[in-house]
Amino acid sequence: MSTADDPVYQMLWDCKFCGHQKLLGQTHRHCPNCGAPQNAAERYFPSDTEKVRAEDHEYAGADLVCTHCGEANGRRARHCGNCGAPIEGGADVRMRADRVVAEGEQFRGETKADARAGRAPEAVPAPRKSRSVVGIGCLAVLAILVVAGVVFFGWRREAAFVVSGHSWTREITVEAFGPVSDSSWCDALPVDAVSVRRAREVRSHDRVPDGEDCHVRKVDRGNGTFVEKRECEPRYRDEPVYGDRCYFTVNRWRPSRKLGSSGSSLAEAPVWPAVSSLRTGNCVGCEREGSRREKYVVELTDPKGTKQTCDVPEARWTGFADGSAWKGATRVVGGTLDCGSLVPR
Repeated sequence: MSTADDPVYQMLWDCKFCGHQKLLGQTHRHCPNCGAPQNAAERYFPSDTEKVRAEDHEYAGADLVCTHCGEANGRRARHCGNCGAPIEGGADVRMRADRVVAEGEQFRGETKADARAGRAPEAVPAPRKSRSVVGIGCLAVLAILVVAGVVFFGWRREAAFVVSGHSWTREITVEAFGPVSDSSWCDALPVDAVSVRRAREVRSHDRVPDGEDCHVRKVDRGNGTFVEKRECEPRYRDEPVYGDRCYFTVNRWRPSRKLGSSGSSLAEAPVWPAVSSLRTGNCVGCEREGSRREKYVVELTDPKGTKQTCDVPEARWTGFADGSAWKGATRVVGGTLDCGSLVPR
């Protein structure tokens, strides 16, 4: 919505009968050279150097198009100035899209051709339609390729296997209590930290105002005039906020070593490695048992001698008897086995 403070200028138009160019949209409702009526649908924005103020002009609204002859008439008109028919029910003239120019830049203006090109969908040049058709075709081809890729790489076939081996590993992490290097913001410094060193560092950023980014918007009012509106948005910058970072040594539990056990057959029941001779407590050098990790692998061989391996839970691992027959799905591309598809034959 424009305001009284927005400067008002006249649009331009070209007479299609005598060729007179850059006539004023509000002053020249008819061509001063041949008398032909103004074509409101082909009004365009002038360049900044060609702008003419619309002095003492009261805005009543966009022009109305006569439903009988198609001529544009002022908003307050009751009858068409061209054919005399009632204006009531006429639609607003089609207006130019806003033009936005960065503040300080010169707007080079438009032409009647620009107005025609942007007037209605049917005025879009044929080459643009062709590019649209080509774009739709490219998207269709891309979609087909994606679907084909999914089918191709997801295509599977059933294969037969014989269980040819087993393996298992179990591992326990032993943690030790002792000095470690760490850091934190000094207001969260652990009470047991020693050898503290402070450093001034960026802790965060504040978003602070840093001027404005402004542009001029040219808005067609639909009656042969346009307004220029200065629009600004605040600009911000990130201002660093500094704080004290503390670097220190503190005693904490940390991984120290790993204990492991393994086997290569069903006959070797999986066991956890022995954890002994640990110096327990919270003293420097004391140890404790940490996390545990286990893995159970079944080896399967197909009739061509190709071997596949599957990681499975222990409860299922024991169900793959040596020499037992199984079937499962393998991917056509790559030949990898889908371990979840395995079932006894």
